[in-house]
Amino acid sequence: MKIQHLGHSCLLVEAAGTRILVDPGGFSDAEAVRALRDLDAILLTHQHPDHADPDLLADVLAAFPDLPVHAEPETAEALREDDGFADAREAGGQVSALAPGSSATVGALEVRAVGGRHAVIHPDLPGIGNCGYVITADGEPRLGITGDSLEAVPEFEGIDALAFAVVAPWSKVSETVEFLRATAPKVALPVHDAVAAPEGREIFLKHAANLSPEATELRDWPEDRSVEIAL
Repeated sequence: MKIQHLGHSCLLVEAAGTRILVDPGGFSDAEAVRALRDLDAILLTHQHPDHADPDLLADVLAAFPDLPVHAEPETAEALREDDGFADAREAGGQVSALAPGSSATVGALEVRAVGGRHAVIHPDLPGIGNCGYVITADGEPRLGITGDSLEAVPEFEGIDALAFAVVAPWSKVSETVEFLRATAPKVALPVHDAVAAPEGREIFLKHAANLSPEATELRDWPEDRSVEIAL
């Protein structure tokens, strides 16, 4: 399995001959996203623009008009109805809601939705849905993607690789560490990092690495932003 970090929480997952784009948002490397070819599906964890940018989605769907888009249910509804996503809607795509506990087949991969709610930013702000995903296939590692949540759902426990939010307006270091301790992934991949300056990002990574379970390897992205995970 090859996982490429395309900025913030945007990932290109390649496994079993299948390519899935996850969370193309406003902090993504838009040029790299627009240059992608041979996509099999898009996954959206939730509707916030740093995970689902209307303009970037419209451009990707214009290039792949019949591309399946599997989204958290409130996000799927927004894609179908909200004016902000009108251009993306016009560009195409086959939008389907993926509720927690349900799954979808994309090529040779199974995508299962878990969790359900976005982490609380502040009690005065309305809550929204957020689905994490577990991506699996025969002979491939299991990959977990959290979106904007640090809920230690059973499906993430001991997973082969887990893309987790290293820093966010709704999180603090102790919560991130406790999440990694509760899930104990074999490999932890830091995402959701565009909200921190490079110098500040290193602080969060250092704490996450030093305080994670011994069996967890926190693997930062190399220069080409791609990692390979094997069983």
